Order: sequence, then C-alpha cells, then structure tokens
Amino acid sequence: MKEKNYSLIGFIGIILLAYGEFFPALIKDWSSFIIDGINESIVLQDSGQLMIISFGYAAKYTIIFFLIYFGSMMIAHAFSKNLESITFSLLFIAISMIAFLVFNQLYKENFSIIGAILTIGIVIFLQLFIPKHRLYYIISSIILFLVLLSIQWAQLIPALSHYGFGSSDIAVSIKIADSYFTANRLFNTLATIFFASFLTIASILTFLIYLVNKQLNTEKKYQHQEEELRETRIALVESKVYQEINTLVHDLKTPLVTVEGLVSLINMKLKPQKESILTEYFKRLDHSLDKMNDMISEILYENIKQYIAITDLLDYVTSHLGLDEQQIDLDIVVDEKLPPVYINKIRFSRAISNILENAITSFAGKAGYIHVHVKRIDKGVLFQIQDNGPGIKQSHLEDIWKDGFSTKNSSGIGLSFVKRVVENHNGRVSVDSVAGSHTQMNILLPIHKEGENKVEYDHFNS
Repeated sequence: MKEKNYSLIGFIGIILLAYGEFFPALIKDWSSFIIDGINESIVLQDSGQLMIISFGYAAKYTIIFFLIYFGSMMIAHAFSKNLESITFSLLFIAISMIAFLVFNQLYKENFSIIGAILTIGIVIFLQLFIPKHRLYYIISSIILFLVLLSIQWAQLIPALSHYGFGSSDIAVSIKIADSYFTANRLFNTLATIFFASFLTIASILTFLIYLVNKQLNTEKKYQHQEEELRETRIALVESKVYQEINTLVHDLKTPLVTVEGLVSLINMKLKPQKESILTEYFKRLDHSLDKMNDMISEILYENIKQYIAITDLLDYVTSHLGLDEQQIDLDIVVDEKLPPVYINKIRFSRAISNILENAITSFAGKAGYIHVHVKRIDKGVLFQIQDNGPGIKQSHLEDIWKDGFSTKNSSGIGLSFVKRVVENHNGRVSVDSVAGSHTQMNILLPIHKEGENKVEYDHFNS
C-alpha cells in the first residue's frame, strides 16, 4: 500500500474518532427521548415501553462507540502499516482506551471500563481471523458493529451489574425501572438473549469468512501449483523436442553436404553453357542449398553472434527477398559512419525479412513503397521500416507480438519471432501504425564496441 493511502486511512480515522467523541452533543434530542421514555414507562407502569427505550439506548451507544473504535482501528493501521503486527494491536488498544476515557470525562456518564476492555479484547481476537485484503474494512465494520451491539445489551443485564457492567446513568435507570416492573426478570432474560445472539452472530460470521477465505487461498494455491506443473511439463516436452530437432538438424548436414558435392560433380561433368536452362537450374539448386545451410546454422548456432556491417546485413536480407513480380518500391537509406552491429547474422536477418515480407504481403499485389532507414540514436542503432500498406488496427497493436496471433490465417509466429530475436540481442522493437495509412516498425539495437563487456547492455530495454 502506498504512503498516501496510509495518510488517507489515518485522516479518515481521525475524523471518525472526533465525530464519535462529539456525537452525543449532536443528538441531545435522542438522549432526552430515552430519559423521558424511562420516566414515562414508570409513570404508566409500561414494561413494553421500557423495552422500546432499551432498543434506543443500545442503538445510540452502538453508533457512538462504533465511530470511536473504528476510527481508532484506522489510525492504528495508518501508523503501524501492518494489520497483522503486534504494533497494530497495541496501538488500537491504546488509542481506543484513551478515546474511551476522554468520552467518559466529557459527558460524565460513568461508563464501565470493563465493557470497553471486553469489547477491545473480542475485536482483537476476531480480527485475527479476518482476511487482510481489500474488503478488510467492510468486514471489520460489520463484525465491530455486531460486537458493540452485543456489549450494549450486556450493559443492561442486571445480573452482570455486580461485575461492573452497566454502570452508566442511563443503563442504571433502565435496570432500576425493570426491577420495579419485573424484579429484573425481563432484562435478565431478553438482554441476555440479545447479548448472546449478536455475539454469536459476530463470531459465526467471522469464522465463516475465515473458512471461505482459507478455501479460496487453497484453491488459488492449487491453481498456482497446477499452472507450475503445466509449465514444467510444457518445458520438459519442449526441451525434448528441441533436443530431437537439434539432433535431426545436425544429422541433416551430412546428406546436405553429399547433395552439394553431387550437384557440383554433375555441373562439372555436364559443363552446361552459360545461357542454358540447365545453368539456371544449377544456380537455383545452389541458392536453395545455401539457404538450407543457413537455416541449419540458424538452429544449431542461434546464440553465436559476430560484428557485421549494416550494409552487408541489409544486402544479405534483400538478396533473399522476391520483389521481381511485385509493384513495390524498396528504398534503403543507411546513414554514414555507422558502427557494425553485434548480432547473430542468420536470426537477425530472418527477423528483418519477416517484417519486410509482412509489408510485401499486406499490399496483396498492389503498388506501394517500403522505406528502410538506419541511423544512430545515442548509444544505439535504429532500424526504421515503414510502408504505406493498409496498416494495423489499433485493437491489434498489442496482440501482434503474441505467439499464434494472425489476421490472415497464417501461423502467427512472424512478429513474435521478431520480438524474441530483438530482445535476445538486448534491443527493443515497437510499432507505429495507422489503419489505412502506414505501418512503421522500429528496432533499436545497442552499439557494442569490440572488446567491451556485453553484460552492461542487458538492461538496454529499460
């Protein structure tokens, strides 16, 4: 919880406490109604009216002490900052008792300190079982209100007067009137029932909330464990699959070398003319074999990085693009004196190619342009790839980086692959797009100087 939230809790607590201290001065008519009602019930010898007056008494002092104790609880929380600490409990006891003594001095009503001690003790005990989450104050307010209501009825039990309960002027007057009417049989019975009922409700409600919260926490724990188990299983499967793929790809190098050798041998034996179709076929074979070699190297040596000039990188990327049958103007601008970038040539080239191929595909055979601009920014090199294609919807801008997301029935791994590759190079990638206007991909890579420690760039993203 932030510091300003604690300040707000403390401020509200002070207001509630102050309002509780001065509340009796605001409800003098209520006090007069209770006193007049007691006198009238004696004159009329009406025990039923006395019972109604007792409800008014219990309601009045429940509200007053609720404001005082709940305000004390919030102030104690603001200072201790931990509802489960001993400091909170000690502060709550101290503030509540001081507020109670001040109240007694202000109004000279001779309230029993036993009742205050019992109230605070019950509240602290039940507070141990109240979950400390965002609904804490709502639950605590309900429990506190029920406890206070039970204690106010305890003040009206004549049998407890010998133990210091019900020593306030109004409580004593009600019990004297009851003694006159029923020799205390009425309030010994009804007040005890109300005291026990409200205290039981408060206790049962607290333990029900505790059990429900415990069950919810258990379910969350099981869900978390199931999620961890699922992730572990996925990681294990991926690890096995990854190892098998690496083994398979490694084994592919042998037949690939054989094919390369046989192609070269056939080319030497046939010696086709330069302009013949056979020569074109051999060129395509060589190009395909080179590409397969690059793909195998990408899988086997994905973490191997080297310094490469940006112009050489972009030449390598564009050599693999098929733009012959496209109506697309590809413009590449590289600022002068840019340092080489420290990258895995194959994987980073594939990332750039994915972005360019996405742009080409978005034109769907129509005319357009793709501008690539590479420039220096502070300690990084910025690749800006912009096209005037259909753009990306605003609602899709966050989802395009997720695995499997696609709006064109594709695999949906292109841009997620780009993001992984860029972050693997301690860089960051972002997109700026307006539907129907343009899309611009920005890749920012840190500049490494030869011989320096690369670890210092691990937090380049931040």
